[in-house]
Parts: sequence; structure tokens; C-alpha cells
Amino acid sequence: MKNELLTVEEVADFLRTTPNTIYRWLRSGKLPGVKLGKEWRIRKEVLDSKLVESRPNLKRQSLMDEIEPKNNHMMAIASNEADLYNLEAEFFKKGLALNHRLFKGCWWQNTDDVRQELATRGLPVEELERKNLLTIVDLAKKYKSMGVQGPIKAWTDEANITNELGYNFLWGSGSPGLGSCGDFSNLIHFESLLDDTLAKLNVVGICPYLYKDSTKDNLNEFIELMNCHQNVVFYSNDSFVYLKNSLS
Repeated sequence: MKNELLTVEEVADFLRTTPNTIYRWLRSGKLPGVKLGKEWRIRKEVLDSKLVESRPNLKRQSLMDEIEPKNNHMMAIASNEADLYNLEAEFFKKGLALNHRLFKGCWWQNTDDVRQELATRGLPVEELERKNLLTIVDLAKKYKSMGVQGPIKAWTDEANITNELGYNFLWGSGSPGLGSCGDFSNLIHFESLLDDTLAKLNVVGICPYLYKDSTKDNLNEFIELMNCHQNVVFYSNDSFVYLKNSLS
């Protein structure tokens, strides 16, 4: 329909990104829009023309299309905390669209902060938790009480609960840091064991790390971590590079 006006949420869903990203594009002029009172609207014909002009940008919006909805264990490297939360929110929205149950494991993240960050990115966290469609677990606490087996058991238990509830897959995201398990060798042991464990379960799992943890002194450590995952994605400001690990 000519001159059809779209809401920010409709455009975000169409481009597979977050409303916050659309607001940022509107404010910067990257995406032309009109303001009706306090609300932004985007003309569909303007959006269509922008997509034609910027076809390479379409690729940057299709990261979730790269993730196969079957057994998968992926490592992500995000440029900052905001990008990490954007990636997790996008990942969870994809899982919900496929009618899968969600699992969020926290290492350095505070569970209440996670709830707030995901909610501001358009996920109905309270409703999802109430319906047992999303569970948020403190994996650092599990590790402290049981060692490596603690977070492994958390992933396994949630996968089994997901199966009992009748969902085909658990879509889960953890958020380790290089120091999450103390000694780096313990982290490698955990990621290797997690990779073996998830391969036997109906789980699509992603382990986002922050780029600020990466320096020239620990580049080899990041390479070792990459080899504990089937795929690796580098994510920054809605752009990404997706790599398949030929060694996995």
C-alpha cells in the first residue's frame, strides 16, 4: 500500500534487529522517518528503497539465519556489553519464533540485570519466566558449588525439562569470561565438556565472550576456545562475521 506507515517494532522485526537499533538509525538520519507526536513512523516505500540501495546491509541483519535450528554450539565475540545483550536478545527472539524454550546462563552477568537488559530489548521476560518458557540460572554459583559439573548439570537439566515439556529444542546462551573458571585450563575443560554434552542433547547453545577480554597476550587462548565450538561469530554494532569451524 502506497504511503503505508510502519512502526519501529514492525521495522525491527522485518530487519531482524532491535527497536533500539531502529531508534538510533532514525535519530542519526540513517533511516528516514516521520514523528507523529512522540512516536516514530517509517514509510514502507522509504524502507523498500533503502533496502535496494543498501543490499550489503541485508546480510548484516541475517545472523540468526546462519544459525541452524538443530544441535549447535557456537562461540560469539561481542565488542562490548551492549552488543552482547543485543546478540542474546536477537538469539532468543529467533528461538521463540521457532517455538523453542529458552535458557540463559549467567557467569559475570547479574541475573536481575539480565532480566532488565533483555526486557528493554523487547523480550517479555516476566511472562516467559511465568510460563516456564525462559529460565535464568547463575552458572558462576553452580561452578562455585560443584566445579565444572555444576554448569554442565544446569544445561543438561534444562534440556531434559525442555524435552519433558514437549519442546523440540532448548535455545540457550551462557556468558563466560576468560576468568570464569579460575585457571584457563579449567575453562577449556568446561567448554570441551559442554561441547560434548550439547552434542547429545536437543540444544542450540551460544557462548558470548566480550572482546575487551581479548589482548595479544591471550590470543592463543581465544583460538583454543574457538576450537571447542562448532561455529564462531564476531559481532559488533549490528555487523557480524560468521565462521564455521572445520575442525569440529
